[in-house]
Amino acid sequence: YKFITNAEKTGRKLLEKYWWLINLRDDSGKTALDYAKQSNAFWLVNMLNNPSLIKKEEFDWIEACKREETAAVLAFVDNCQDLQQACRRENDTPLHHIKLPTYKEYLNFLKIPSIAELKNTTDHEGATPLHRAIERKDKLFAKVLLLDEGVERIIQDHYGRTSMDLLARLCKENDDWEKMCKLIKVNPYLKTSYIQPGTNLDQIRNTLSVVAALLATITFAAGFTLPGGLDSTTGEAIFAKRVGFLVFLLADVYAMCTSMLVLFCLIWSMVSEPDMARLLVDRSVFILMQSLYGTLLAFMAGIYTMIKHSALWAAIVIFVMCSIIGVSANRSILNRLIVKLVPAAANREKPDRMRLLEEVRK
Repeated sequence: YKFITNAEKTGRKLLEKYWWLINLRDDSGKTALDYAKQSNAFWLVNMLNNPSLIKKEEFDWIEACKREETAAVLAFVDNCQDLQQACRRENDTPLHHIKLPTYKEYLNFLKIPSIAELKNTTDHEGATPLHRAIERKDKLFAKVLLLDEGVERIIQDHYGRTSMDLLARLCKENDDWEKMCKLIKVNPYLKTSYIQPGTNLDQIRNTLSVVAALLATITFAAGFTLPGGLDSTTGEAIFAKRVGFLVFLLADVYAMCTSMLVLFCLIWSMVSEPDMARLLVDRSVFILMQSLYGTLLAFMAGIYTMIKHSALWAAIVIFVMCSIIGVSANRSILNRLIVKLVPAAANREKPDRMRLLEEVRK
């Protein structure tokens, strides 16, 4: 980066040759733009702030792919010993540009071990090979990638677009692509939040069904084991007119209904098409979270109804503790908490390990 700022002519040539390095950081965490600002190289700052001004020099394999020189591309793949490392370093792969005449040739090309491991690699714009195949309307290659269970469809590029977003837009514009998607049973309009293509649905389905059945059993039993019990004369609930009791009852019913709905979704997912099955399992995760929230709320309301007159402080403490757990259940919040808490726990273990080593030496 420092050398680039010395001479404009040399710098422009280096930018054209190594344009894919402009956003990388060195050991001190600085980019080319940082050094350009420090050196007051205004021409360089302008180019780095506007990458479109850089006349990018394509990689050799890209030129071969564009010229459809299949033999040259295959020779490059066969003779490059560090293909994966080179592709990841340069943020590009032959899969992003390859053009082959037949479906079978694409299939065979993707079966090459070194190539197969690059099928989810992103380029300098965050696009996967599936992104690029759809963008250039290469139906044969897109079909091969869509039918490959190892190809991830929900990776977002730097513009926030997934390959399914591009495919959905293309299907709206072109009936041939819509027919192709129906033929291979891929629905680009279905979007999942938790389940990715290639995920073992049977394993997730089994886990969700166990949790949902357990919640349904607990909430069903809680509906007949009411806080405060029943009046021995009339058989009605003693706390039936209390707000806390009504909240408990509604939350319990909500938790039971949502857990039952999860079971219905999982049952239908076993006899649905792959995309719809994945969508049903994906939505089951969200619905199960609702059931857990309902169960937690029912517990808080039941405890509050029972002890608010005799020990209000305890009811408040329980309410606060459960509320913290409910808020922490959010995935993004939980991830932040785990990142902060786990290192602290790991640091506490280190002195114990050192003491054990010292005891062994003695």
